[in-house]
Amino acid sequence: MYIAISKQHHGENFSSSVRDFVNYLEKEQYFGLLQGSPGSESNLLTITNDGLVYSYILKYKDTISRLNYFISQAESIGYEKPKNKISEVKTSNSGKTEAQKSYYKKFCNYLLETKSKSIAVKRKKGVTLKLITTTYHKGEVYMKFEIRNNSEINFELDYLNVLIVNGNKKRKSSYQKLQQKVIYRYKISSCIKAKSLSRFIYVLPKFVLGKNEELQVEFQELNGSRSIVLKSKLRAR
Repeated sequence: MYIAISKQHHGENFSSSVRDFVNYLEKEQYFGLLQGSPGSESNLLTITNDGLVYSYILKYKDTISRLNYFISQAESIGYEKPKNKISEVKTSNSGKTEAQKSYYKKFCNYLLETKSKSIAVKRKKGVTLKLITTTYHKGEVYMKFEIRNNSEINFELDYLNVLIVNGNKKRKSSYQKLQQKVIYRYKISSCIKAKSLSRFIYVLPKFVLGKNEELQVEFQELNGSRSIVLKSKLRAR
């Protein structure tokens, strides 16, 4: 992605220039032209066609030393929407060393055996999704889940994704929904049999929710209509 910066025409403000730039990029482009004049700070949220999200704070200056920016994927802050399906879970842990896998297994097993109250629960069509605990440990967050299938039909899992949501959905310009990377999955099942339950652990990089942020878990059935969106404002502990 390439962005060029130039000065806006006299009388136009910086915030409206940003809006014009966003509207300009409604159609896919290989580059964008950002213009501005003196005014209040604003922000620029850019989403590429592969779902990567980039966010920047914009502030006007009379003189700037750099006019052109080439943006690499390393600067992305997350994904616009879920992309990992359950079929990818099988290989998601393959990059870990045997020592790392062994440590994750031991600590995840300890968490699964530890009794604790749920911090968020959502029920729909005979299926219950619980977020039981979120635990900080060595710069990572261990999220303990439970899926209970009280229906008469097996539940085949398509995906379960963890996202951080920022802003109000009614105000699309400030609404951000970013999928979080899962480092390790422990004992997640692709099928929860009828009248049974499954408990498992997700391990993610450490995060702390901001004032206007909330945790969101999206849970979808494969080849079916059953889905759950679980929300929580609780911090990891």
